[in-house]
Amino acid sequence: MMDVGGYRIGRELHLDARKARYFARMVGKSADLIVGMCLWQIPGAAGVLACLFYILTCDAFSGGRSLGKWLTGLKVVRLDRELMDYPASVVRNVTVAFPFLIYLVPAIGPFLSYTLGAVVMCIEAYLGFYDLEGQRAGDIIARTLVVEFKQESDANPVSDRRA
Repeated sequence: MMDVGGYRIGRELHLDARKARYFARMVGKSADLIVGMCLWQIPGAAGVLACLFYILTCDAFSGGRSLGKWLTGLKVVRLDRELMDYPASVVRNVTVAFPFLIYLVPAIGPFLSYTLGAVVMCIEAYLGFYDLEGQRAGDIIARTLVVEFKQESDANPVSDRRA
């Protein structure tokens, strides 16, 4: 890597990245939660572990693009311009995984999951909507931001794309 003007050449820079729209973020996160709930249905502890693994680490896949973000054309970037990695993804998504984690508490887990989980999700949604940068609590803690991801094929009209 070579430093030029304070920036490292060879890394994706998001100087002109556009903040993601709120509705696209909600759709993307909903898709990720649906994948997590499907994984939860795998019998035994394997399903629980697969669900938690996916929800906690999904933003580290493909450099900040989970399945939901891929569907909605979004990407998670770190504010320090480093590549998105697994520790940052876990810190970012621990608030979203909270309802799944407390569901495992014996006897009162499902009740806590639905009540406290709903409160946590409402706080996350509120912060994502009203924060000036569009950051929810997990983004603030992990120092990340969700941006629109422009693909190379977006510059070409549909008629010019080859199959």
